Amino acid sequence: KFRKWVERVVVTGGEPTMHKGLVKVVGILKEQGLKVKLDTNGSRPDVVRGLVDGGLIDYIAMDVKGPLDAYERWCGCRIDKKKIRESIDLILEGRVDYEFRMTLVPFLHREEDAQQVAREIMPARRFFLQEFVPRETLNEKYASIKPFSRERMKAIRETVAVILQNAPIRRHIHE
Repeated sequence: KFRKWVERVVVTGGEPTMHKGLVKVVGILKEQGLKVKLDTNGSRPDVVRGLVDGGLIDYIAMDVKGPLDAYERWCGCRIDKKKIRESIDLILEGRVDYEFRMTLVPFLHREEDAQQVAREIMPARRFFLQEFVPRETLNEKYASIKPFSRERMKAIRETVAVILQNAPIRRHIHE
């Protein structure tokens, strides 16, 4: 009933690829003529590949938490880094338009981390460096963390731009 006001839908989470009904729901959205964007952390490349192969998504935004060699540091849990790499490679095939995003958290990330991620996703079309927003955190200890200054974010972006030309900064995660 809202079709006349809605042209696009973002499927986001948590991690939407964990839900068994995802393919069915996205299929229904596509049948309605809607464009579909998938937000993912890349942990389920098999599901992402199925959506891409099925022509069910129009855009993918993948959050990359940090360099792959120490991915657990940024996730806070065990991660199959091979699956993250597989998702990155799948997205880099470019069969669906995409972007990579990295949220920079001051006490977790250094400038070198953003540079390493840029090298790991080469030759990405888009890499957004996002400022950490402490009001949007599930962990109380993160709520008092002061984000990097605009000047520091700009400096980090400039170092990343040497590696990737498309690394704009987003002021807030949901911009």
